[in-house]
Amino acid sequence: MVKKMKKVLKTFSIVIIVLFILSIFGWMVSNISKGEKKYGFLTEPIKYIYTFPDLFSQSVEEVKTLPKTFVKTPGNFQSVNKLEADFTVLSTYSDTSGNRSIVLQNLKNDSILYKWKVNNPHKATQRIKNPILLPEKNLIYSYRGKSLKRIDSLGNVVWTQDSIWAHHSLTRDSNGDIWACAAHPVYYSTAYYKFHGKSVFIKDNYITKVDPKTGKTLFHKSVAELMAENNLTNYLIKSMQIKDPIHINDIQPALKTTKYYKKGDVFISARQPSIVMHYRPSTNKVVEVIEGPFVSQHDVDFLNDSTLAIFNNNANTLSRKQGKGPPKDSSRLVFMGDLYSNIVRYHLPNDSVSFIGDSIFRTNNIFTYTEGLMEFVGPSTYFVEEQNSGLIWIIKDDEVIYKNVLESQHEGYHHLPNWIRVIDYDK
Repeated sequence: MVKKMKKVLKTFSIVIIVLFILSIFGWMVSNISKGEKKYGFLTEPIKYIYTFPDLFSQSVEEVKTLPKTFVKTPGNFQSVNKLEADFTVLSTYSDTSGNRSIVLQNLKNDSILYKWKVNNPHKATQRIKNPILLPEKNLIYSYRGKSLKRIDSLGNVVWTQDSIWAHHSLTRDSNGDIWACAAHPVYYSTAYYKFHGKSVFIKDNYITKVDPKTGKTLFHKSVAELMAENNLTNYLIKSMQIKDPIHINDIQPALKTTKYYKKGDVFISARQPSIVMHYRPSTNKVVEVIEGPFVSQHDVDFLNDSTLAIFNNNANTLSRKQGKGPPKDSSRLVFMGDLYSNIVRYHLPNDSVSFIGDSIFRTNNIFTYTEGLMEFVGPSTYFVEEQNSGLIWIIKDDEVIYKNVLESQHEGYHHLPNWIRVIDYDK
């Protein structure tokens, strides 16, 4: 009985002491919050404690409202940097003010060499993709699906081309002119075809060449029209989407004449039918439709005079919403392979294909449903943007020598890359 009484008294004493401490703390908090008193070195810690719930709430709310231009960084993420030479790229991201920054940066040491600030008059998710760097630090860029602009080194607008909406990649031809994947600045259907007597209205795309000095349109062609004129309408039926059956994402102009293409030809990547069209603007002829073991591809480049490199997303963009569930009896399941993105090497002389870095992509789980690109900076060295996850890779001789993200101002999140352009690699 005595022991029980002592235990009760001890508990009561502890409660009284705790209440006393809390009262003192509350009194100090009241004085600090009103600005009436300070308590030396205790002032800031006490202030942090009583404001922490608000800070935490604000942080949680901020994360909830982050636009999709930010990607959550895996907690176990480990970067790799074995670069022995400078590797300069041009990238874009959302800055702290909600506008956009375009930066020239060296991946070797993460240094920013130059920065352009660009206002964002559009919604929070609108991105600047694949800007082009010109002499004297001028830039040509567009917000995805908006007007094309040229700015000077201070961000002043030199010209605006708003008769087209540029999207996806921008590339330069042998004359320095800009080729843009484009759409007309309208939201309704801009082409149609008949299917069993029924009209099917679709979104058209355009290939557009622009003078970088003036912004003047030098060439503008409907892709739906050129497909119809070259008897390729059947590829609209093969598309994964009815409303948007073409969806071009890259135009690669030929810079010289070889046995397999002429200077001025363009290779057009169309994601939905998973084809690359070798098109000759001078004659309005599609020389070849390139198909192969690639699906939803982005980015077509020249490897050499007779070989193309194609970034193969290897993904049906609708597969995230479709598919059957697992069966009750798995004994009859046929395993068809573990699919990742890769790079397809397409040999023009005989239409054969081979793969680049297939094992590296599998080992490192490199995969992106949409967008993504590669850029070869040497015979066996190439840059890869794994766009959806926001990971950036540099691979040399089948070894990862660089893996990182574009760190953002929000802890635990990194920037979504937007078709980073390789500027220089000092091998």
